[in-house]
Amino acid sequence: MAYRTFAEHRATTIAGTLVFFLIMSLVPFLFWLTLLFGEMHTVLDKLLELELFGWARDLLFFLRNNAEGATAGASIFLIATTLWSSSAFFYHLRRSGEIIYAELRPGKGWRVRLAAIGMTFAVLLFFAVAGGALVLVSLITKQFSRWISYPILYTVLLVFGFFAAWILNIYVCPHRHCARQVALGSFLTSLAWLAASAVFSVYLSFGNKEKLYGALALVIVFLLWLYWLMICFVAGVIFNKQKTKPPRS
Repeated sequence: MAYRTFAEHRATTIAGTLVFFLIMSLVPFLFWLTLLFGEMHTVLDKLLELELFGWARDLLFFLRNNAEGATAGASIFLIATTLWSSSAFFYHLRRSGEIIYAELRPGKGWRVRLAAIGMTFAVLLFFAVAGGALVLVSLITKQFSRWISYPILYTVLLVFGFFAAWILNIYVCPHRHCARQVALGSFLTSLAWLAASAVFSVYLSFGNKEKLYGALALVIVFLLWLYWLMICFVAGVIFNKQKTKPPRS
């Protein structure tokens, strides 16, 4: 039953489409994150200290350095185009929500684009706050052993993962006042994100990705990881759709 529902909504196809637009938006998003909040060296360093994400260190540092380099002497045209590009993921995320819920929002495309730009700034702020909180918790717990500090850090990560999934689920839901109804699906999504990241971390610890994928191993594995994260998110949206009732007219 669950698999049939999953297949009927073309979940893997939607997830693959979202990964494409996420990749297209990632560096412009990092550009704006650096432009608004400065260099995020400490935040990224603390995040990559966790075994869950350490495997992507080289690639994320490369993306971050390119984004930071682009902010130096950036023109108005570059700033405008990167804002448009960074909002592309949220634009298509909202359109994907309409497909999953089988409900079109009233209004023209430019309103969806403005909402996507607003969502971009909201997520930028969320990342800055979450990153600052993660650094603070890391500084507080560094005096403890790993058996104590790591569970605390991963719990904080799970909490912020839940809020990220919750915000995105509210954003894609076409119904008003659906925040409470999408909470459970958002929590399950955050658990699935953590589990998928753990599986990838274990796989990369024991598997020989270079032998399978060659020189592009890290890039391909990163794309696969994003794909599974998107599958988890789309599955959560489908779960919420089954539980969410449209408001009475």
